[in-house]
Amino acid sequence: MEFMSALGSGEDAFRPSLFEIVAQEKLRELLQPAVQYLLAIYAQRYPRLLIRVVNNHEEFYSVLMFFIERHYLKEWGASFAENFYGLKRVSSAHLASRPKFSSVGPETTPPLSSKEIQRSLLILVGLPYIKCRLDLFYQRISGGPSASLLGDNEQEEREREQLADSTTPFARILVIRLTRLFRKVYPYINALYYGSNLVYNIGYMFGKTDYYSPWFHLIGLQVKRMSMSDYVSYNKMITHKRVYRDPTSGQAKAPFSLFKKPWKAFPMVFGKLIEFLKVLLPMSIFFFKFLEWWYSSEFARGGGVQEESKATIPPPKNTKPDPRGVPLPSTPNTCPVCLSQPIPNPTALPSGYVFCYTCAYHYVEEHNRCPVTWQRTPQGVQDLTKVYADNL
Repeated sequence: MEFMSALGSGEDAFRPSLFEIVAQEKLRELLQPAVQYLLAIYAQRYPRLLIRVVNNHEEFYSVLMFFIERHYLKEWGASFAENFYGLKRVSSAHLASRPKFSSVGPETTPPLSSKEIQRSLLILVGLPYIKCRLDLFYQRISGGPSASLLGDNEQEEREREQLADSTTPFARILVIRLTRLFRKVYPYINALYYGSNLVYNIGYMFGKTDYYSPWFHLIGLQVKRMSMSDYVSYNKMITHKRVYRDPTSGQAKAPFSLFKKPWKAFPMVFGKLIEFLKVLLPMSIFFFKFLEWWYSSEFARGGGVQEESKATIPPPKNTKPDPRGVPLPSTPNTCPVCLSQPIPNPTALPSGYVFCYTCAYHYVEEHNRCPVTWQRTPQGVQDLTKVYADNL
């Protein structure tokens, strides 16, 4: 994907299209519910170990993504989702110093500085965590969806009662007024947050800006496609790390022993584990979406093709006529009461026998039973069922 031609951009082949940007954003949004779902499943088996993690999922996920994003920013100069789609972050100052970032040459761009990594982590981890906490707080103080639909917020009523009470402490009054101010202002802040992203997306799509997000404009970073030089440089770096050299002579030495110095293997193992997340996390997202589809489909409710044949209700047993009842006619499609043939306006009783509506209605209304089987009709004439059949 990193070598796809940019849509509508013949000048910069390394400028990703908006579709690639949106794809990596969607991938990052799907990570949190997938991780939360997996934790919820294992928390049922190991509640003592994982119940606190599930209850504090936002904090756990933020810490987890901090280490993952930090690793990818240092190794690849991109976030996890950006690296998954073959993208990287480049300093705007570095691009401004070049004549043009074109397909003729970009050589390997310099790695991100420590300040750029810290700013990227603030945007990738800190900002979503703060946004999530503000959303949860607003949902709690606004009463949730029921308050927006029904207009009934119990917390607002309690706040009005406390403000009207003269014994309420000043600190509590100040908290209430700040809460009410936040309840009024936050929807506009939320609209500004998503609206600014939308404006930058539209501007990026039409080539009016090099930043698809205001946050990238703020930290001075642009997103570009990775080139072949970047992959070659990364492979050389990995190879160089695997070769151990004597600090005095500079000659290559044998690799360290895992049994003698196991702590030196921890960074390598940790890096390999995080690199494996390129496969593990997308698989968890696929597993999460598959289960979401499965539980909402007919198969989960026993409505599959094979289950339908197994779940077919067998026909009821034939109820034999009672000697005290009306005898059955010798010919089919004949009303047993008035012997009309064919049966006009056929109507069935719970016993399974069919009569014309007039005969069935009057007989059930008078005797409250089936004329043939003498089976009781508990609901009287309400047990009459209209029969629609072409052969009657």
